[in-house]
Amino acid sequence: MSSVQETVNRILNDVKREGVSQILAYTKKFDGIELEAEQIVVDVDTLPLPTWPSHAQEAFKIKEAIDFACEQIRCFHETTLPQKTISFDPVSGLHLEERLIPLERVGIYVPNGQYPLISSLLMTAIPAQVAGVQELVAAIAPKAPLTLDPLWIYALKAARVKTVLRIGGAQAIAAMAYGFEGFNPVELIAGPGNQFVAEAKAEVFRRGIAGLDVIAGPSEVLVLAGHLDTFEAETAALDLLAQAEHAPDTHAYFVSWNQNSVSQVQNRVKEWTKESDRPLGPIDWMSVSNPQEALMLANRIAPEHMGLMGAEAQTLAPSVKTAGALFIGRMAGQALGDYVAGPSHVLPTGGTGRFLGGLGTRTFMRRMSVIAADDRLPREYLEAGQILAQLEGLKFHEQSLKTRLQQKTSREDYRP
Repeated sequence: MSSVQETVNRILNDVKREGVSQILAYTKKFDGIELEAEQIVVDVDTLPLPTWPSHAQEAFKIKEAIDFACEQIRCFHETTLPQKTISFDPVSGLHLEERLIPLERVGIYVPNGQYPLISSLLMTAIPAQVAGVQELVAAIAPKAPLTLDPLWIYALKAARVKTVLRIGGAQAIAAMAYGFEGFNPVELIAGPGNQFVAEAKAEVFRRGIAGLDVIAGPSEVLVLAGHLDTFEAETAALDLLAQAEHAPDTHAYFVSWNQNSVSQVQNRVKEWTKESDRPLGPIDWMSVSNPQEALMLANRIAPEHMGLMGAEAQTLAPSVKTAGALFIGRMAGQALGDYVAGPSHVLPTGGTGRFLGGLGTRTFMRRMSVIAADDRLPREYLEAGQILAQLEGLKFHEQSLKTRLQQKTSREDYRP
């Protein structure tokens, strides 16, 4: 077991066993903030709309930007909301349904480290609301009293989140999963976080305590390009750097069969970073022989974000199968998707896009099948099922079908 796993297991067990006292102790230990028990849960409805300390024009632009992002995210997820019930009758006597049932209570983890990640709140809370989740709880680490943070208050009200836990890290995941005095546990926890948060989400899922959206690792981007003009080379370089600036463990890939494009983008990256002292994740420069080789490589890597830059690359879009999100064309930068395009930016990482999708309304629903049958059910269903049960050696499965078949036969025999 790694040191991260050991730490997370200890935190989860402590919070499960002792509740509020351990939540407060770990908040003091890791965040350096002493909270009182009554300060953990905040009712957003009781907070007044913020008065902004900055200039009025700047505040107006911030509010407009948050409102615009909310509108675009809500529009996308309302448009793509799946049908809640699909039903059909394949034969007389058999009725089948697939129901998508919204979860009732969901926790959202919102990172609040060096920068306030407002977008993560919007990209997680809004799809959950559109899906039909009735109770949303957002966990936001307590850098300052929430009443003194107008940005978070406005964003929470815009996202229609009514309850906030002022705790972060693995202790926030434990609190949402197990609950504590005065706070009921949630059914699912969504949202990105550091390695301790990711491990805590995975562990409560393994324990069968709460569901999760995705286990998100370090951010990734792969830009696939053919021939690029000057503007495309510039934006390709910035798309690589936009992901690399998340953290030193993020990863960016540039894949091309055009050596001139590789050189162009490398030069632009050097220009943009020559006076920067900010730590960046690595960029891998990958030259391939042709577009099909580039496509095979990209589908194998299955990046969180994948950009197709240049006319040649854009023709490959129908064959991209594994990206968490696909960005096509010179104006479709990954930052557009991170903030305002509409689809959620909570996406699979570490190659898991080969078998997982990103967060959406379906994340917050349970799928349930419904099977209703009556005496009109054709005997072939019972006969075939009985044979299969016999093959598997499950005698009571076989008998349950045989009994029903006998009942059906007797009813048919005595039908006037």
